[in-house]
Amino acid sequence: MKRNVIRMFLALGAACVGGSALDAQTYTLSAKIPFTFQVADKVFPAGKYQLAESGYRAIPQLMEQATGHSIFIGGASHSLTATHSPKLVFHCYDASNCFLAEIWPMTGLGSTVPKTKAEKEILKGDRSREMATIVVDLHRAD
Repeated sequence: MKRNVIRMFLALGAACVGGSALDAQTYTLSAKIPFTFQVADKVFPAGKYQLAESGYRAIPQLMEQATGHSIFIGGASHSLTATHSPKLVFHCYDASNCFLAEIWPMTGLGSTVPKTKAEKEILKGDRSREMATIVVDLHRAD
């Protein structure tokens, strides 16, 4: 009887872990970003990137394809309405100060990326902001 109860809990635990692993990634975006930009107080060079939504909490992960370096974008909130054209939106204050601001997958809701300390400091100076939009390729995870 004790073994059956233990087996039942082990099976239930495996089902829960396996179920969350199946829902671990909902999309992957590929983009060539032609300028240096910042995310989470880290500077990324121009180049090819992949952005994937990972885990049951749908935390975006940005990976530079050339080096394989990646970062999870904590604090991104899924608050923007759905769109039909996947894209990344950047806030640029000059050629050397661009920040990832929004992630728009083709499915689901768009995400707002939290402002970095550097961007908040720039905003205190009341500098003009331009928006740069990068259209991306979408790969659905099955």
